[in-house]
Amino acid sequence: MQLVIPTLDALATRKGWAPPAAPGDFAHTTVQAFDQALANTGMAVLRSNETGIHLLYTAVLRPPADIQAIKSTEGNFARADSLYAGICRHRTGYASTVDTIVYERPPVTGMRVESILLAGREIHRVTNGKAILVDNRHAKSVILGTAGSRKNPVTKAHVKEAVEQYVTPPLSQGKNMPWNEHVRDAVLLALAWLHDEKIRQDQEATA
Repeated sequence: MQLVIPTLDALATRKGWAPPAAPGDFAHTTVQAFDQALANTGMAVLRSNETGIHLLYTAVLRPPADIQAIKSTEGNFARADSLYAGICRHRTGYASTVDTIVYERPPVTGMRVESILLAGREIHRVTNGKAILVDNRHAKSVILGTAGSRKNPVTKAHVKEAVEQYVTPPLSQGKNMPWNEHVRDAVLLALAWLHDEKIRQDQEATA
């Protein structure tokens, strides 16, 4: 199966790269993914099996307005506390039974490093350190064939089109099942981990 992602034509993708083909190139399991930041954390639960990759539910975790209004370091700590409570809520019910939890590895440099790091610490706390870090640039390289560059960046439109090759967007989008850039970035992390895990399983089986 060869997927065609039209908007990626303008990107300088890796030589010889081809998009993973669902479902055979992905591990069959259930994963919860977070694309975390103090202002907006995207969350998605996906199930991968013989029939494809299924988007079970999504959410965006945001601090309430009164906490958003707090400035400086005090505000960041308050937003982190609010995120901790939100993650706890979204680790209940069906989500408590998922096989794996993944979240974004904080970058060393760039925008929102402190926000991603503080938010990631809350996911680490809620999951007792069991959540798996996935590098965003690695995820883009796996699913889009490139992490992008200043001259030729990977855009939100690129990510949207790429992840929608694998999962069907929610029919009833909105507060109960959001489908925005934060959720799609979480799905991207999940897809990359599922592909990596499939490779690991295959290597283990032939070792």
